[in-house]
Amino acid sequence: MIPPAFDGTTRLTVQRTFPAARERVFRAWTQREALIQWFRPEGKGIIISKLEVQVGGSFCFDLADGSDTLVGTYLEIVRPEKLVFTWSSAATNNKETVVTVEFSEHGLVTQVVLTHERFSNKAMRSLHQAGWLSLLDQLDNSYLHHS
Repeated sequence: MIPPAFDGTTRLTVQRTFPAARERVFRAWTQREALIQWFRPEGKGIIISKLEVQVGGSFCFDLADGSDTLVGTYLEIVRPEKLVFTWSSAATNNKETVVTVEFSEHGLVTQVVLTHERFSNKAMRSLHQAGWLSLLDQLDNSYLHHS
């Protein structure tokens, strides 16, 4: 049997629990100084040329080695509960995808559920799943435990 053609609806969801207050974890996603410390795709530093954390505002992160540029627009911000933004880069073939990050506090820990959708193929989804898992590790190890 031939599998059906990829319909572009593939999404990924990853979740992680952090030993930190929800507001602190949310700020890690929305403040320039924090992002520079932990948001290092493939271990590469970023240069933030734009960060407008408001609905309709945009971001532009250049990988420090010049290999890619990550761009997007904030679609929804519910502080400190939720961020929704578009996301495109060379890794998405410069096609717009959508990322939703939800923050829920449970006592002394915060659970982050990240959903990334609108991938055009399964390989792209797999690449981004590995990337997000790595970034969440870096958030925990490089920022939350050392700042």
